[in-house]
Parts: sequence; C-alpha cells; structure tokens
Amino acid sequence: MRPNSTLSPNTRGPDRSNSQRFVAFLLTSCPSMPTDAPLRSTQPDTLPPSPFHTDDPILGQIGGTPMLPYPGAEDGRLLCKMESANPTRSMKDRIAMGILTKALQNGEYDRVVEASSGNTAGAVALVANRLGVPCTLTCPEGTSPHKIGYMKAFGAEVRTCPDVDSDHPDHYRAVAQRIAEDPGAFLVDQYHNQSNPGVHYQWTGPEIWAQAGADMTHLVSAMGTGGLVSGTARHVKEQAANAGRDVTVVGVDAEHSNISTSFYGADAVPYDTCVEGLGKGGELPTMWFDHVDEMRDVADEEAFRQAREAAQTHGMPVGPSAGAALSVARDIHAEQPDATVVMIVCDGGEQYFDTLFDV
Repeated sequence: MRPNSTLSPNTRGPDRSNSQRFVAFLLTSCPSMPTDAPLRSTQPDTLPPSPFHTDDPILGQIGGTPMLPYPGAEDGRLLCKMESANPTRSMKDRIAMGILTKALQNGEYDRVVEASSGNTAGAVALVANRLGVPCTLTCPEGTSPHKIGYMKAFGAEVRTCPDVDSDHPDHYRAVAQRIAEDPGAFLVDQYHNQSNPGVHYQWTGPEIWAQAGADMTHLVSAMGTGGLVSGTARHVKEQAANAGRDVTVVGVDAEHSNISTSFYGADAVPYDTCVEGLGKGGELPTMWFDHVDEMRDVADEEAFRQAREAAQTHGMPVGPSAGAALSVARDIHAEQPDATVVMIVCDGGEQYFDTLFDV
C-alpha cells in the first residue's frame, strides 16, 4: 500500500502563525523575566525547514518547537526546548516521521511494526495513520492504559506480551521482530536504527542551534535510546567548532541504570528505575558517546520532584525523564552563573498524571 501523503525533502511545512503569536505572548507577558535577559526563543518562521516535508496538516505540525526560558530561572540563562509541543507531546514524533519517510522513499511497505511501551508507540501510530499504512505495536503487560489508549486512538493494532526476560521468545521486542518478518512489513526498531540519532542530527540539532547557538554553553538531555542527545549533540558540536568554540553536552541517566556505567567503563549495576524513558541496561548502537562530554545520574525521586515542581509551581508540565534533565540543568545553572544552558523537554507531563499526581 502506498502511503497517501506527498513527501519531499527540504521544504517548509504549513504556516504556524497562531503558535508564533502564542509563544510571543508567553515571552513578552511573563512578569518574572527581566527585559535584559540575554536570549529569547527564535520563532518557527526563522527556524531551518524540516528535512521531511509533508502536505499533511497533522504531520506538518511535527518539529518547529519553541524554546522558552525556564520560569524558575529569572536570569533567562536556562532554556527549555519544548519537544512536548509536538502532536503526541513527545520528541518521538520526529523519529517516527523521519524513519517512516525514509523507509517510504526506499520502497513500499504494507505494515509498520514497532515494539514500545512508551512515547514511540503513540508517535508511530500517529504517523502511520496519516500515511495510510496499517500499524502493529507490541508492548509488555503493565503498559500504562493511557499509552495503550494513545496507540489505539490512532487505529493501531496493539498486541500485549508477557512481561518476561528480554531473551525470551515471547518478549515484546522478539514478537515485533517475528511480525516484521512478514512480506511488506517494516520494523521501526528505534533501539538499533541509526536513523534514530540521524533524524535529530538533521532536524532537532539545527533548530536548537538556530534558536540558541549564539550563546549556549551547555546542552542537557535525558538518555533512553540515546538518539535525541546523540544526534542533536553531533550537529551542535559541529557548528560550535566552526564558530571556534565548544558546547558541553551532558547526558542524563537514572541512578540505577547502565548508560553511565557504559560511558565511563565502570562495572554494571542492577538496572532498576521507575522513570519511564530514562536509562537502559547498557549501551545501545543509537548512543553516539563520541559527542557526549559527561553523564550525570539522577535518582527517581528527584526526577519526579522536579517534574511536579515544574507543573505545580511554574505551570509547565513535563515528563519524569525531562524532570531528571531539568534537575541536572538547574545544577549546572547554579554551579556556573555565566553559562547558558539548553535542556530538552523530551515530553510533556500529560501522559504521567497517574504516576506524578496519583490521579
């Protein structure tokens, strides 16, 4: 089945005048922001064009996300790249769009398949929906009903698998791989697909550099698959080197996880974190460590605390993994008052009300 959207590279998506006015309102009406703050959000009409153009009105809303000063830092030097402004409230919309577009350009497919219990599932379901391609998603038992609802809302077939060890044939990733063996099926495979960091190198990185490159000294992001920080960091570091300077890239891991241990060559620890989308049992091919300068670990409790504070005190709902990144970004901001720190809000808090606020 040929997807139904017209796709071509390097062309702008639809006009965003309403969102431009909204962001401008936020930036000019916040009473706590000093008028001489050094940096402001670059509006979407000045951002680089999406490398994955579409005429579809929904998919055209992916990317072009605003960058806002964190309300809890009055000097304007802690900036938030709001990936929560994407259609499914997550940066995973970008990789779903990029990977499925590239797959389409390389040939037809009749079904999209992915294994995910988190934001990737909803993003893949949305993009497949708009491209007119059936979608099958596998997830483990215990996946949030909210997340499953997101998948089904976009028409995806959802197969729930036993919560077993990763080497078991009934593990949800193994099940997805078997489904993808069918002729015409395409496996997104976010954990191994180099287009995961590649999309952020082509897309997220150029946006962040356009918005903050003149002043940014640090880039901070949570790491799950590592694709977001890896691809973004590669572009930012290349541009900074061309400008004769450097940007320090800090990856954020869970306290009981093994991205940090892999990065520093330390002994592995028992993997145990409740922060969805943060941490992994070890290094993945989508983690480009060469472009990351340091890793910092954050306890689950601190990640949840920062996410709650962002919503309850500052009116900015973020997910727990973004809460972890915010914790590190605030530490750097406090340690180095002259630094300009950009942290990526990888998703919003709307999908975590049950865990953040016991609703």
